[in-house]
Amino acid sequence: MRGALLTCITLLIVFSVSGQTLRGIVVDGETQQPLYLVNVVDNANSQSTATDERGIYTLAAKNGDVISYSFIGYHTVQRLATTDSVLRVSLFPLSVNLQEYVLHPDYTPYQKDSAEMAMRYSTELNKKPVKVGFSSANGGGISGLIGGPVQRMSKSYKQNKKFKENFQKDQEQKYIDTRYTPELTGALTGFSGDSLAIFMNAYPMEYKFARTATDLELKMWIRQNYKDYLKPKKSRSAN
Repeated sequence: MRGALLTCITLLIVFSVSGQTLRGIVVDGETQQPLYLVNVVDNANSQSTATDERGIYTLAAKNGDVISYSFIGYHTVQRLATTDSVLRVSLFPLSVNLQEYVLHPDYTPYQKDSAEMAMRYSTELNKKPVKVGFSSANGGGISGLIGGPVQRMSKSYKQNKKFKENFQKDQEQKYIDTRYTPELTGALTGFSGDSLAIFMNAYPMEYKFARTATDLELKMWIRQNYKDYLKPKKSRSAN
């Protein structure tokens, strides 16, 4: 009788321990926004899971187990499991070393370059068709008879218009390049060299998005494209 009782108690203890569940949430340490698809691993038994869109996860673990949290572009951290409460973990982004510039402290490299280019090509950028009007010179009369409609058909006007369009596109791309950088993209994807160039060419960034996106949205955009890039080609074409 006593042996059977001891066996029951032992089984209850085993089931109680094995049935413990760790619950938690993982957030960005800078923005406090939830992180999606963070890899959560119990080092004691190699059990693993991932966070959902809300940054929430559950994992079979015991109190005191060492839990690892890893995510592309972030420092990996370890915490002790506490199954009696929700464990909140903050992950901090990896620092990206960018090229150092020594410039006027009030301007970014992009702003400085844009200002210099605008000054260099100010004549071409400010060139406009001559408007028809009245002139008092040489006894008065109509000036600018070869007005807007005619000038817009001229070769020089078309060349100037094309130059302005190309100039605008060039400036927009330069701004995109200040945000969508090989250094940041490489840190978030692990790509380098030709593989990094192929990935960035396959997923160009729009100027409007580069202007309006927050740093977190920019990183999430790169990660989402990275996930899409890893899909089989047939799967990507179907989407």
